[in-house]
Amino acid sequence: MNRRTTFALASAAALALGLTACSSADESLPGQSAGASGSSDASALDTTLDMGLSSDISAPDPSTAYSGSEMNLVLAAYEGLVKYATGTEAAEIVPSLATDWTVSEDGLTYSFTLRDGVTFADGTPFTSAAVQPSVDRLIAEGASGPGYLVGGIASIDTPSDTEVVFTLEAPNDAFLDYLASPFGLKMISPDALEAHGDDAEWFAANSAGTGPFQYGSFDEGVQYELVANDSYWGETGGYESIEFHILDSTNTIQLQLESGELDGYIGSANKPLFDALSANDDLQAATYPSMMAPVVYLNPNRDALASAETRQELLAGVDWDGIVQSVYGDLGVTSTGVFPATMVDPSVNQTGIEYDADALAALAEGDLAGQTITINYPSYVPGGQEIADTFAAQLNTVGIAAESIGLESSAYWSTVFDPEKAPDISLMSVFPDAAHPDAWARLLYSSNGGLNLFFPEVDGLDEVLDEAIQTGDESLYGEVTELVTESAAWYTMADLKVSAAFQASIEGAGSASYPLLGITFDFTQLSPTE
Repeated sequence: MNRRTTFALASAAALALGLTACSSADESLPGQSAGASGSSDASALDTTLDMGLSSDISAPDPSTAYSGSEMNLVLAAYEGLVKYATGTEAAEIVPSLATDWTVSEDGLTYSFTLRDGVTFADGTPFTSAAVQPSVDRLIAEGASGPGYLVGGIASIDTPSDTEVVFTLEAPNDAFLDYLASPFGLKMISPDALEAHGDDAEWFAANSAGTGPFQYGSFDEGVQYELVANDSYWGETGGYESIEFHILDSTNTIQLQLESGELDGYIGSANKPLFDALSANDDLQAATYPSMMAPVVYLNPNRDALASAETRQELLAGVDWDGIVQSVYGDLGVTSTGVFPATMVDPSVNQTGIEYDADALAALAEGDLAGQTITINYPSYVPGGQEIADTFAAQLNTVGIAAESIGLESSAYWSTVFDPEKAPDISLMSVFPDAAHPDAWARLLYSSNGGLNLFFPEVDGLDEVLDEAIQTGDESLYGEVTELVTESAAWYTMADLKVSAAFQASIEGAGSASYPLLGITFDFTQLSPTE
């Protein structure tokens, strides 16, 4: 897996920093509206939902989509076999187009029973015959992105129209999570694939899924429309159409929410904006679970930080609590593990790093005496500048020369992967492709991980990850935590909350967010009220 290129694009669109939920689990069946009001007169209500987004939508092709904003369109128009439940703090895999499934004892065979009576938006019946071509297109079109999520499949068998059996080449404990991933396998109409399968432009503007909505008119960079799919097998919720407005100014977003021009806003966890929206009684500002987190990278290839002991002392000497509180306020809590807090059991996800107020001063007179530390960050990361500036200020205060450098996307990615240009320390926000610990650890910490920025190799870590993915033994991620902590090449800084805001008159907003990204919603759960 290599996400270095695609992540640069995805980060700019998807990094609404977040974690930890405040709402209860949604117990409705897949596709049913959790917020419908039986007593409201729908004919008297506005049935168009106007949503603001802080970043543009790329191409919402179900086989290549790989960022946060566009997933709101993809997940509304397409469905997979399984999905993550909304309204939960930890990820929970629930039925979607598959009603149930079994896994063989050897972990190689996954058998699914498919939902009967479903049709694609173009009228094509959904049967097991749609699975193989959908997989084939994801592998072909998503080769540089999400295609790996269906890699390792040895065969796909279809005993009947409502049965599909995947046989894997090797046990993969993350396979169900890969299928449930927002970026994972979506069912596409076989007729549409036959007519347009190699036409990426068609799939970027037209939908051919089984979801509650279809793609409407698109005005690139300005506005994107979803319209209700009248042939949907479940409930489409309280809105006949959804319009997404791309707004790059937080002032504009706030003004349009307060004036009622916008019904809701999904975007980055901007503390001042969230505080202002929370203070407005006409709005409901909410926080949602997510597995996105800011990560600090320490470069062991630079002379100043070549020693693991020096890196460990540096991490212990920084007042992370102060930084997190300053940047995020109530939207963040300092992390105590290497994985996002809701991803694995806390008992195996504890670094044990404790703040040592004297550590930086000791480094200033010892290993870092006379050194200059460079800290860079991509300028699109919310809070990135404040984190880097505060980090550098703490070092400068004790006599360790440090500078904070913000870079535009292309400059950042060409710098961090170039050993000659790479800084001493870098920070950015990271999200996994799925809610499985392997999806996080292999991405960041493995020797060939797509976001292993400075290429540190930790002895034994790849082997532990391989054993964990094959056996499903979660305790092995405790060993990963220990190895990563000892290396001090990475530091997961905070568990954060993703924020959004809706008009107070909208029902269902409190539990409509999917927990992986937090900024993707099940819009069938939203309904207008008088």
